Amino acid sequence: MSSLTDAVVVVTGGGTGVGRALAREAASRGARVLIGSTGDASETVSLIAAAGGRAEWVLTDVADYESVMNLKAEAVRRFGQVNVVVNNAASGGENAGLDTADPTKARRLFEVNVLGMFNGIRVFAEELKRSAQRGQAAYILNVGSEHSLGVPPHVMALSTYTVSKYANLGFTDVARRDFEDTGVGTSLLAPGWVLTERVGELIAAHPELRSAIEPYAQSSEDVAKQAFDGLLSGIHIIATNPASRAFALEHARDVMADVQRLPLVESLESDISHAHDGTGDATKCPVPHASFLGTAETPPTTPGRAGQRRPNHI
Repeated sequence: MSSLTDAVVVVTGGGTGVGRALAREAASRGARVLIGSTGDASETVSLIAAAGGRAEWVLTDVADYESVMNLKAEAVRRFGQVNVVVNNAASGGENAGLDTADPTKARRLFEVNVLGMFNGIRVFAEELKRSAQRGQAAYILNVGSEHSLGVPPHVMALSTYTVSKYANLGFTDVARRDFEDTGVGTSLLAPGWVLTERVGELIAAHPELRSAIEPYAQSSEDVAKQAFDGLLSGIHIIATNPASRAFALEHARDVMADVQRLPLVESLESDISHAHDGTGDATKCPVPHASFLGTAETPPTTPGRAGQRRPNHI
């Protein structure tokens, strides 16, 4: 579907920043919005109401599975359904490399940015599938960053943050596979510098950064508009900032150059072809899921050449 009219959109971390802009954009497109936030999101709710929209908010810590379960329950109780989940809540990283990062701060960051995204996808999965089955809009929007596209060379070493945003891309890629036949669409939003309240405070506190940030930054409103345009169009990675293009393409070329060193296999024998042969047919995988998960009672085997049997392995 290409419209959010009467849809129910849940936005985590929607009290400020990009999350606020996403909540306001969804409401401007006719959606009813529920914000999950660890802080008071009443200002965002008021801004949406003043523009003629409808929004409410619930105290939510995305790192806590039960808290996200409560957010879903409140969405269904208040609005009757869920059509879009925006996994936006995130913790910013400290200016440190992996060799110097504070372990306690890193743990909390990964709990919010990585575990929090898993919780959002897992908790809302069945509700989104039901919406799709009813022929309604059903989407997951994972909010990553240009850090999801590679290691930006033009910013400080926010190493744990960068790692977590790489994980956001992984969640999106895997979710697109897992939800492929359900009618639930999944996209990654990958903005660069965004002129949020926090970035505004950063520039105000350090005027020397203004010339390094402002020329390359986008408004939150522009990013939010591109986000929903891309989501409703089925775009996989919604990169919004032209300043991200050069390093992201360089990273992609480096990856492809290394992968292309592998020999090209012109053909595969039919008895050994599997899900990794390029077809994407998981039923051809020689490792049954139960065996891989350690739930099979006996080690399964797969027919090999000349009627022999061989153990399954990766």
